Parts: sequence; structure tokens; C-alpha cells
Amino acid sequence: MTTPKPAAGFFTHRRRWLVVGLLFCFSVASNFDRQTLSVLAPTLKATLGFGTVEYSYVVTSFLVAYTIGYVFAGRLLDRFGVRLCLAAALGFWTVVSMAHAAAAGWISLVVLRFLLGLGESFNTPGGIKAISEWVPSRERGLSVAILNNGYVWGAILAAPIVAFITLHLDWRLAFILPGFVSLLLMVTWWKAYDSPERHPRISAEERAYVLANRDVAAAGAAPGKSPGNPLFHPLCIAFFCARFLTDPWAYFFNFWLPDYFAGSRGFSLALLGLIGWLPFLAGDIGGPGGGALSDWLVRRGIAPRRARFGLLAAAAALMPLANIAVRTDATWLAVAIIALLFAGHTCWMANLLALLSESFPRSVVATVLSISAIGGSLGGIVASLLTGRVVESHGYVPVFTMMSGLHLTALVVIAVVLYRRRSPADAAAA
Repeated sequence: MTTPKPAAGFFTHRRRWLVVGLLFCFSVASNFDRQTLSVLAPTLKATLGFGTVEYSYVVTSFLVAYTIGYVFAGRLLDRFGVRLCLAAALGFWTVVSMAHAAAAGWISLVVLRFLLGLGESFNTPGGIKAISEWVPSRERGLSVAILNNGYVWGAILAAPIVAFITLHLDWRLAFILPGFVSLLLMVTWWKAYDSPERHPRISAEERAYVLANRDVAAAGAAPGKSPGNPLFHPLCIAFFCARFLTDPWAYFFNFWLPDYFAGSRGFSLALLGLIGWLPFLAGDIGGPGGGALSDWLVRRGIAPRRARFGLLAAAAALMPLANIAVRTDATWLAVAIIALLFAGHTCWMANLLALLSESFPRSVVATVLSISAIGGSLGGIVASLLTGRVVESHGYVPVFTMMSGLHLTALVVIAVVLYRRRSPADAAAA
């Protein structure tokens, strides 16, 4: 039985949305730091003297560290809490990002990106864990989409800001100046965040609402392996495989899309700053839109799993359009389709992460998220290394072609677990 929503009054009765807003800012800071290198890739390749293959090594070093970080990030978050771990992680990766200004070649960039990946590996599992603590199930799809769209806004802001700083000042300052904003965010987080059980500024009504409703979906999670050992749970394995297959899209958008626009479509740095952010803007619509729509379906009485899976299927159906985007001679059409693909991918991620957070108890959510994210990072490592080699020899057409069917394949993997390996309890929950 659920507790009614607290009375209106944003600052007094909806502190959970202020928490979601802070998590959004963390994601903005995280992806801004990643995207800075991507926007500057053509400049750095020319200035520091390295090529596409070496750039793939730089990108891969981040993903290797990201994978290693996920091995222990979830456990540390579950043990020491979101407040401490996210503050420490943000401070660490901000300092590392600012240190990129001292890079003298691609090898030093490899080292710095590795350290950046270690720090940023805490952001997504920490954000999902905070949402599982603060946000009831019927609001969780939108909350996860907001968290995930912080990454999109990081990319949207990075293209014009980094281009402006580089063209009018220096590329080194493009790494340094945004870091001061991130350090301010770290201080704000430390002062503003606590769990709903202990937060001194949450109203009694909202506290009761959050605590009564946050575990409704998790109560229907599939039984099987012990929640203390989620690694071998079939659904955990399915999330691992799904992210292995589909996270390469996100890494491609962040690490390779500016290079694709510059190398294959002839964009200058100024043109990248002018329109290179448009696909990310579309992603900013797809994530919250898909999350809000699945939340609306849940409020209409559709089971959370069924609502999330339906949006996953709709998003996966869009991705084969990549074959048109890479083959058309019309640049405007390519940009438009790529924008639609990014919207589909952010819709996919919002509902995939919401489904994950609703499928396991809060005590292991960060751990399961980290396990799935390891799959995503491994997929990104494989995809980035292959992309560097394939682009060097054959261009981007084979890359888009191979990636066009990944979401549909992942959808099948999830469907097999959700709808063919269920116990009677699972059937009732779905």
C-alpha cells in the first residue's frame, strides 16, 4: 500500500527533486570533462602530433580505468554511502581533468584519461543508488532520465564552451576553467546531501512518502540467487550483456562523433561549436521523454517492468536508421538522423537503468549497477579499439553498420530473462 503524495510546495515537500537536480549537475560535470577531449581531438592531434590509432588508445585508457573503477565503486558506495564517495570522486576527477592542460603527447593523455576514468566510475552507480534511496518507483523513470541527461547536457555545453575558450584563449584553459565550477559543486553536494532518514531539512510528510513508496518495485524483484550475491542472478547477467552491447553507442557519441563530423563531414572547430551539440540536444529530449512516458504508464496501472520494456523496444527499433545516416550525402539529413539515434539511445538508457533499480533491493543496487556498467565499459573498450582501426582503414561506414543492430540484440537478451525464465512470482510482478 502506498502513501499519498505530500502537499505541494517545492522547497518544503519535494527535496527529493533537489537531490535529483544535484545528481544531474554531477553528470553534467562528468561528461563535460570527457567531452572536452573529444571536442579538442582534431586540435590535439595536430598540436601534439598523434593520429587516429593513438587517439583510440587514449579513449581506451579511460574505458579500462572506468571498468576497473566499477569493480570496487559499487561496493564502496554500498559500504560508505553516496555522500562521501561522490564528493571524493568529484574532487579527484576534477583535479585530474584540470591536469590535462599539462599534457605533452598522447602517452601523457593516456595516463591522465586513465585516472579520470577511475574517478568518474563512481558517478552513475552513486547516482542510481541515491535515486533508489530518495525517489519512489512511480517517479523513478523520470529521475533516472534526468540523471542520465546530465551527461547529454555536459556534451551540449562542452562543444560551444570548449570551442570558444580554445579559439579566443588557449586549449589548455578549456581544461582548467570548468574545473573551478566542479569544485564548487563538490562543496555544495557535501553541505546539501544526506539520506532521507537523516536529512535535517526534509519535511515529515515527504520523509513518510519516500520511505513508504521507494521499495514498492523492488519488492517484486525476481527471486533466485541471494541479493547478497547478485553476480550470478540471470537478470544481472542480462543487464551486463545489454550494456556490453549498447553502451558503445554512448561512447561513440562522446568520443568519436566530433571526429566523424570533422573527418567525414568536413566540419571546422567553429562549425563543431555551432552545430555539433545538436545531436546531444535531441538526446536531452529522448531521455526525460522516455523516462516520463514509462512513469506515466506505471501511474496508469501498467507494471513497471512492462512499461520500461515497452520503451526499450521502441528505442531499439530506431537504431537501424544509422545505416541511412552514414550513407547519405546530405549532411543535414545525417545530423538529423544521428540526433534521432541519440534520442533513442538516451530513452533506452533511462528505462534500462530504471528497470535495473526496480529489480533488486536497495542494498545491492549500486553493486548490480556497477556489474552492469563493467559490461558497458568492456563493450566500449572493444568498440573503441575496433573503431580506431576500422576508421583508419575503411572510414566510418562499417562502424555505423555494425552498431545499427546492437540495441535490438540487447532487447532480445533482456526479453529472454524477463519473459522466459520467470518464476510465478516474477510473472505476477511483470
